[in-house]
Amino acid sequence: MAEPEGLDTVFVADDLYSLRAAVAAHAGEFGLTEPGLGRLLVVATELATNAIRHGGGRGRLRLWRHDAAVHCEVSDDGPGIADTASAGMNRVPLSTEGGRGLWVVRQFTDEMTITGREPGTTITVTFKL
Repeated sequence: MAEPEGLDTVFVADDLYSLRAAVAAHAGEFGLTEPGLGRLLVVATELATNAIRHGGGRGRLRLWRHDAAVHCEVSDDGPGIADTASAGMNRVPLSTEGGRGLWVVRQFTDEMTITGREPGTTITVTFKL
C-alpha cells in the first residue's frame, strides 16, 4: 500500500496558522497521534518561526511519512547556524532572552539533523510512529 502524499510548501509569517493546520492534517493522515502530534506542531511552529526570524523572512516546510516515522524538514536561505553540531544541545537558562527553540525541538523529537547550506539551513526531524 502506498504511503499518503506529503506536504511541501513555502511559507511567510502570515502563513503560520494555515501551515500548522496543514501539518496537523497531514500528520494525522500519516498515523501520528497524541502526544506525538502535539509535539510535531510545537516543533514545526518553532522551526518555521526561526526560519522567518533568522532565515530571511520565509522558509520551506516538507512533511512526509517513510517506513514507521513522520519526517519534517524546514529550510531557509538565511545566514545559517555557525555551529550546527552543538546547536540546541544545551538547555538555555530561563533568565536568558530567547535561544531555547532548538533545545525544545531536540527534546520533542526522536532525531534531529541540522545541515548548513550556502545560503541557509535545513533542519530535519523525525517522529517515530
